[in-house]
Amino acid sequence: MIETSAIEELELQAKEHSAVLHPYLDQLSAGFPNNPNKAIAYFASQYAHYSAWFPKYLNSVIGKLSETQHQEHLLENLREEAGQLNEEEQFALQELKIDLDWVLGIAHPVLFDRFKSTICLNETWEMQNAVNTWRTNFLNYLENCSELEAVGAIGLGTESIVKHFYKSIISAIEKHTQLTLEEYVFFPLHTEVDDEHGKTLLRIAEELVQKNENGLHMLKKGMLTALDLRAKFWSELHLETSHFIAL
Repeated sequence: MIETSAIEELELQAKEHSAVLHPYLDQLSAGFPNNPNKAIAYFASQYAHYSAWFPKYLNSVIGKLSETQHQEHLLENLREEAGQLNEEEQFALQELKIDLDWVLGIAHPVLFDRFKSTICLNETWEMQNAVNTWRTNFLNYLENCSELEAVGAIGLGTESIVKHFYKSIISAIEKHTQLTLEEYVFFPLHTEVDDEHGKTLLRIAEELVQKNENGLHMLKKGMLTALDLRAKFWSELHLETSHFIAL
């Protein structure tokens, strides 16, 4: 049998991956020289395209799951993406000083678009190849991989790491912009809610790995695929931002 510690080791590897510990995130938090606000706005303009597809990623993984109970867990995640929160989650958000009126019934891509519209103001950028390639490749992978790879990608490679790198983004917003908590609520909301999603997906992963001789390998493959795609996006976004900030 595969012990839980083996999956915990994968979780640790994910936290230490460049998708989480990337120079771009450090630079965003520290402030890009000359115009840190514009750098954050550019991040928002591109990341919005990935965020808009998140329900598609979840639906792809739900379609892979063979057990009804596992499907229901991710359907709950999907409902939360649409702005539905249970009582426990509502209480946790209130503890973070988040007014429930800001988030209840509001789809998460809409929350991100509100943040983007506020920070971008008169700045407009078209969707660049970096984010289009990232979201397309990620969706294609989820649609064509195995059940365990999909769980590794959306769980260990995505939901479990969000709270770690979103801290850098929240830090950047708080240091370099005048945005209110309501205007950037998307990020603290996800550090709270996605943490629970990550734990749920880890439990699903543990159950699936026990039933598959090669399960741990496939789980890791999915995790690394998601992490590598995100890290590549950060690298390309870093180059793009450094270029136009220097102009």
